[in-house]
Amino acid sequence: MPEQKVNTSATLKQSTKPEVEIRAELEKAAKQLKSEVTHELLIPDVYRAAFGDPVMFSVNGVRVEIPIGEKVMVSEAHYKHAQRLMQGAVLNKTQRRPEPKDIY
Repeated sequence: MPEQKVNTSATLKQSTKPEVEIRAELEKAAKQLKSEVTHELLIPDVYRAAFGDPVMFSVNGVRVEIPIGEKVMVSEAHYKHAQRLMQGAVLNKTQRRPEPKDIY
């Protein structure tokens, strides 16, 4: 029977990567996010019952919270995802899906 590795406080404190590498990766990700194309997004009040307020979702591990009824700038990936969410939202019988001309 092979010997099992036991997790001790010493092994749990060990990092798989040096902190310098982790910081460099975070800085690289931050630069990439800042350089992305952004779009103005407004989620109309009609979606409050479907999503709650604020609307929370993530794309590729980057989480955003978007307040309903307020215009915010978001990355292109988050903008596209929010558009897909609004297209697939279930509205009640008295609500109609707003057209872009109604939103902006």
